[in-house]
Amino acid sequence: LETATPEACCQRELQSREGMFINKEACLSGTERFQNRQGCYTVILNSFETYVYLAGALAIGVLAIELFAMIFAMCLFRGIQ
Repeated sequence: LETATPEACCQRELQSREGMFINKEACLSGTERFQNRQGCYTVILNSFETYVYLAGALAIGVLAIELFAMIFAMCLFRGIQ
């Protein structure tokens, strides 16, 4: 039983449609080293886990700036009275 590997599963030098294949013939013949074996959900989840800490740090930074601005506004308000 021969399993046909779709061309879309072959690894490229740049992960885009325009990127050159690393080794198209070996990929289509079934060599797993030249194939993308992970599904889209797994790849998206891994990239999300990579950037979740950056997003959290950015949110904490914005929160600190907002808190400082609120305290500054309160000090200005008390100075006017």
